[in-house]
Amino acid sequence: MCGVVGIKLRESVEKPQAAALALTMLMRLQHRGQDGAGISFLDKQNQFKTLKGLGLIDQAFRGFDPAEFESQTRLAVAHTRYATTGTGGVAELQPFVDGTPRVAMAHNGNIVNTAELVEKLNLVTHGLSDLEVLQQTFLNSLKKGGGPDEWLSTLMNEFNGSFSVVAALQSGEILGWRDSFGLRPLFFAEFAEGWAFASETHSIAALGVENKIESVEPGGYVFVDSSGTVKRGKLVSTKNPKSQKKFCMFEAVYFSNPQSEFMTDSNKLQSVYRSRFSLGSELAKFISGQIKSGEYDYVVPVPETSRTAAVAVAEGLKIPYREFLIKNPYVSRTFILNSQEARLRALKNKLSLVGPEIKDKRILLVDDSVVRGNTSRLMAERLREAGATSVGLASTCPPIKHGCFYGIDFPDPKELVAARFENHSDICKSLGVNALFYLPQEALTRALGTENLCMACLDGNYPTRDSSFERFLELRKSHRITAAGRSSSGGLT
Repeated sequence: MCGVVGIKLRESVEKPQAAALALTMLMRLQHRGQDGAGISFLDKQNQFKTLKGLGLIDQAFRGFDPAEFESQTRLAVAHTRYATTGTGGVAELQPFVDGTPRVAMAHNGNIVNTAELVEKLNLVTHGLSDLEVLQQTFLNSLKKGGGPDEWLSTLMNEFNGSFSVVAALQSGEILGWRDSFGLRPLFFAEFAEGWAFASETHSIAALGVENKIESVEPGGYVFVDSSGTVKRGKLVSTKNPKSQKKFCMFEAVYFSNPQSEFMTDSNKLQSVYRSRFSLGSELAKFISGQIKSGEYDYVVPVPETSRTAAVAVAEGLKIPYREFLIKNPYVSRTFILNSQEARLRALKNKLSLVGPEIKDKRILLVDDSVVRGNTSRLMAERLREAGATSVGLASTCPPIKHGCFYGIDFPDPKELVAARFENHSDICKSLGVNALFYLPQEALTRALGTENLCMACLDGNYPTRDSSFERFLELRKSHRITAAGRSSSGGLT
């Protein structure tokens, strides 16, 4: 899971600052990746210049002259990384620039069958990322001529996994496209000064175009040529001949900014905030039939992403809402850290308690999801240490029992608390809670307003699955991820 942006400005703009605008957009995607960031833009000599650095976005670009971003640039691509695999070095940061003429490219997703593709397509890569495999395939198609339909045909048919990509061409064109299932998000908008792509609508909204944002179609592309002509197209993939849509449900449940939107079955954009409130309302309905009146004194959210749902749970159950867990804003999102040790260390520094308010109280914790169980286990323990007499846990996501190979970092089911234990009571015991409430799967689809969801981590029904999944998992376990299987999506933890 990462954040990508791309921007092209019109020739009529007198002082074009595409790099500065791309950086502004990227800042609104910081929650999607905190390992590092990069930006590539065409300079006055029509050459791509690339700046990259590790850490948060402001840290990543701190050593560069601000004038770099304020110079006259009409085309830029930027990326913030959430590392799924790899060593974490600067060389792995996107965008990647390659080819003749040059192409700057960044992507969000996870391509699983890179090992097979390197062999089958006879590609030459350096083992940095699956983006290399994607980019080399694109460049080979580009050499043959034609347009986006020809350039993307092999990618749509051969690549197994998820990918939302933005590519800027040295000739002044920009192109964005999504995998045939639309697993990862990508949005596009035309505005007064030009055209923009981003992983989330909230990023594009920084340009003041809230009402003009569209979702790039699954299996589709949007291409803006050097003259500013916009072309939209869609390719039918052999991996998805029926053109099924399978948007990742975890985007709405956890990853996306609450100010962003995603597409519902009615082809309307629905806010992530509204979706999370609906998840909370559905959860309250489910819990109400299983608890006694007065069983809990307070509903308490695990900040940040569960706050909205917790308000809805409190309203639905008519239980007072309190924020007794205080988040340290300077600690990374623990879910996207790349080791169990790092996650546990960060958790201890991430959340502190308002102890005196908790003593002798019965607490119903609300969290967006329970993945490995680290946060839930620690919070239950800390609440009891503060004097809570009982702790219940309610999750707006159903039990996560299967690995994700599409860009969320839990490909190994052995890491998942709901997969490690056979029955509900054993999960409760493992987490140290008195009661555990998971939102039912059918309630999740109602809340999100769409059944076109990838819920493979819940039910094991992967949109695509073959032997490359197992090979990817084994390579990741052995830490031998090279060009044959390294993720560029900046994401799995």
